[in-house]
Amino acid sequence: MKKKAISAMLSLLAAASLFAGCGQDEPAKDKGAAKPAAEKKIADIDLSDAKDGTYSAESTPHELYGNSKITIAIKDHKIESVTFVGFDKDGKLKDESYGAGASDSNRKKAQVAFQGYNTYGKELVKTQQLNKVDAISGATVSYEQFVEAAQAALSEAKK
Repeated sequence: MKKKAISAMLSLLAAASLFAGCGQDEPAKDKGAAKPAAEKKIADIDLSDAKDGTYSAESTPHELYGNSKITIAIKDHKIESVTFVGFDKDGKLKDESYGAGASDSNRKKAQVAFQGYNTYGKELVKTQQLNKVDAISGATVSYEQFVEAAQAALSEAKK
């Protein structure tokens, strides 16, 4: 009797291990998802030929999370100020209430993204280098949009 029980258990374990290996070969893809920040190389900023002024640019819209806009003020070849704001997919400004009405976990995620909008610009002014602004965990799309828009605005400053 014990041999039958052990044999049955081994058969179940073998079958379970076979089923555990089944699944998708590729992870599911999130439509419009940004590549992780670590995969992208961000060049140093050279503002030696940048003109004084205020430059703005927008990111490419993300189909789920909207887009962002940046305004960068340059004076004497230095970044003086940065304003970075986000808009949801309906065009509404992301603010302190971003994520209200969503589940608790989604509201918290939305607020982490909103934190990125407040942090990334300050860090760029402080470091003067886009590649030294770190992404905030949970605010990767905001970070990707920040980098894209900042690079576009800074390119305008050098024309």
